[in-house]
Amino acid sequence: MTRATESVQFVPAGGSRQERKERRRRSAAGASQPWEGALHALGERAASAFDRNELGDWGSREPNSLRGPHRLRPAPHRASTMTFAAAYPFITESGLGHEGTYIGTDVFGAGAFAYDPWILYDKGIISGPSIVVIGTVGTGKSMCGKSLVARSITLGRKAAVASDPKGEWVAVANAVGGKVISVGPGRSARVNPLDAGPRSSALSEAQWQAVVRQRRRYLLVALVSLMRQGMPLSPVEHTALDMALMETVAENSNPTLPMVLDHLLNPSRETVGLVGKDGGQAVSHSLRRTVSGDLEGMFDAPSTVSFDAEAPMMVMDTSALIGASEQALSLAAACGATWLEAAVTNPDGGKRLVVYDEGWRMLADPYMLAKMSEQWRLARTYGIANLLIMHKVADLNEIGDSTSGHRQKALGLLTEADTRIIYRQKHDAMRLTKEALGLTEAECEHVENLPKGVGLWKVGNRSFIVANRVTTDELAVFGTDDRMI
Repeated sequence: MTRATESVQFVPAGGSRQERKERRRRSAAGASQPWEGALHALGERAASAFDRNELGDWGSREPNSLRGPHRLRPAPHRASTMTFAAAYPFITESGLGHEGTYIGTDVFGAGAFAYDPWILYDKGIISGPSIVVIGTVGTGKSMCGKSLVARSITLGRKAAVASDPKGEWVAVANAVGGKVISVGPGRSARVNPLDAGPRSSALSEAQWQAVVRQRRRYLLVALVSLMRQGMPLSPVEHTALDMALMETVAENSNPTLPMVLDHLLNPSRETVGLVGKDGGQAVSHSLRRTVSGDLEGMFDAPSTVSFDAEAPMMVMDTSALIGASEQALSLAAACGATWLEAAVTNPDGGKRLVVYDEGWRMLADPYMLAKMSEQWRLARTYGIANLLIMHKVADLNEIGDSTSGHRQKALGLLTEADTRIIYRQKHDAMRLTKEALGLTEAECEHVENLPKGVGLWKVGNRSFIVANRVTTDELAVFGTDDRMI
């Protein structure tokens, strides 16, 4: 009998339905299925392997593994990132990559953290190169800014500090081979804020002269407005100032503030015909302070120093003005920033970090705020990355209340920065910080408890907790706690 006919059974015909069902039941109970013997043999082998401790893992292809007939296919599971963060704690942010300046360690990812605003802009991670660093005193914000600037220089970037009111950037400039220009009472350096600066190769002569004329006019209006506590000039005074500037430029290729003042005090016949004999008198008295007042000897003569576009770092040291009045500091910042702007906004000057330390003072000055807003908007055109360093967002309350246009403009600079670095903040300052910088509740909780030297980096839409790492040599240059030790 062949294998194919072994299971064939001959059932006699006839009989009732009940009898046929009974025969089938007895036949099924007595028959042996083909797989029963194999299953019995498998059980015996498994028992024997178990006794000898030779069983493999379930599902593996090793001998005696009891591999089942089906593969394990877990059902897909869908959950929020917050839930997965708890369910899978070893899954972390992939980081920004290795390109750029080494900053320190990603606390959660435990890897190196590197940053470069131009590289991240090229990758589309950020839409603008401007940076804001915020942190209370002693949290490490200055160390972070100096680390970023000094290490970026070693990678071929350049840097410029518009105003160094505490003299902290002088040591950094000296360490990287940069140059320092110190202005103030008793200092030998003279800076002419009306200097034309280097000409961009993209501009024709006529276009360049128009840019220089507009920059000079804007500075003169700002200086007069600062002396008047923000009171705007009348149309007659604007005309008098314009005429004095035009006549000065016509007579001198390198005009200075005393020359403009002389034309205001002694107007030409044409000017008198337009504004009258006394049309520019009030303006001249406001401008006189930069020539013979508490700023005498700083911005009232041709420049004795020049901006070295090839130097890796340039610092305008204004620490000699510590203790001066707020007006004097604002006037000095306006003159210094205008002179520096003529150099750093040259598109041929390469990629450069422009640092604004003690940012709260800069934001409180209407002229400086306007200049910073312009550089924020045109940063990509100029190839610069602005770096604003300040203590807390609540400092903006000194500028005005929530309805103040000046305050809203200053707040706009913070919100428009695509890179926001926040070091530890006190609890009472967190509400404004959260609203201005778009922090989440979890990020706010972290910021309040960050140790010294660790900051929250919000780069575009991504967040990192980064511990800034510095060497012993860097600490000697960047540190600001020497007098406290």
